Amino acid sequence: MGMLDYIVIGLLALLVLVLFGLIRENRKLKKANSLLNEVLETKNSTIANLEASRVAVKEVIENFSVSDEVIAGIEAGESREGISHRLGIPVSRIELIVKFDKIKKEKVTGSEE
Repeated sequence: MGMLDYIVIGLLALLVLVLFGLIRENRKLKKANSLLNEVLETKNSTIANLEASRVAVKEVIENFSVSDEVIAGIEAGESREGISHRLGIPVSRIELIVKFDKIKKEKVTGSEE
């Protein structure tokens, strides 16, 4: 065997070692990528939940103020259609608010007796 053969064998051995090293690093990167994807999914889920909670709280706050305005309008003798037009909400929602207010008042009156 000549000197050139030893150089070729040495280079092949070095290439095999580099290849195994790259395969090992690739596995580590796949695990790290998988972990990062899990963290990202958790983050996205958390953000979606927080956004939904924020919207729900906003709706509750808006409903309280709208409910108060609807009841005040009804008590002032304003028509349901007039309240609907003024507040920009459907008459069916006004009817629902009035019904809930009536139930709430009945429970308060009933519990005081």
